[in-house]
Amino acid sequence: MLQKGDKIALIAPSGWFEKKDIEKSINWFQKQGLKPVISKHAQDVSFYEAGTAQNRAKDINEAFLKDDIKAVFCIRGGAGSLKTLDFIDYDLIKKNKKPVFGLSDSTALQNAIYTKTKNISYTGFLPVFDFKDGKIDKRVEQSLTDVFQNKTQEVKDFDVLKHGECEGILVGGCLSVFLSLCGTPYFPDLKNKIILIEDVGEKTYRIDLMLQQLKMQKGFDQIKGLIFGQFAKCFEADAGDGSIEQIIKNFVKDIKKPVVYNFPYGHIKSRVLMPIGQKIKIKTKSIITF
Repeated sequence: MLQKGDKIALIAPSGWFEKKDIEKSINWFQKQGLKPVISKHAQDVSFYEAGTAQNRAKDINEAFLKDDIKAVFCIRGGAGSLKTLDFIDYDLIKKNKKPVFGLSDSTALQNAIYTKTKNISYTGFLPVFDFKDGKIDKRVEQSLTDVFQNKTQEVKDFDVLKHGECEGILVGGCLSVFLSLCGTPYFPDLKNKIILIEDVGEKTYRIDLMLQQLKMQKGFDQIKGLIFGQFAKCFEADAGDGSIEQIIKNFVKDIKKPVVYNFPYGHIKSRVLMPIGQKIKIKTKSIITF
């Protein structure tokens, strides 16, 4: 996918950042032989966002327009990528497909681009998040390198709530951000999909309500499977609200499809990247392959 000498675009579709926040990641990219290019408006600031939605979308469009840019990396999460979606040139992306890397708030951008163009993205890496301690986690680094080299990845460390085997296109990511697409032209048809779910800092009763909202979406009754990642810093607001595990087990009790829990993905230090828009396989007795 990526080769030494390739240029990659660093964009900020969500929150703003300081240049020092990405110095370590830029050095890492360069050691891989890549040439990171910070987009024109990436260092803009507008309240909690990296400039206006229109300018952030311009940077996205520009990254897909330039033939010498081979991949697009969202610099950080936060909030606001949803606001860029109406300004993105999806016809341009269709003609110039290239992977978009991100996590968290990038969920809106990645799923919208898949829905409109079938372009594949990779969720599970953010330069600011992954280098905040100065050094990237070894598992994240290996998974990222495997993606660069088009290697098949296999994950075996997860719990199983519903056994079975399935194959389907992966969608989803951060649950609350994914659901922000509901009622828009950017929410994917869930039929025959495998849905990836995680979140951070949410009260468990809100996770419960969000899962019910997900269940009400078109095509949910025809999904292929569910992958629940990690729910970092999610908590019971009041005693008796239910733990994350209890909420999820109650949600899936009537679902007769493969369901995986405690998958190594989410707002955690050590995780794998997952391909939004790509077909993956679940064999709950042993492995998930993509």
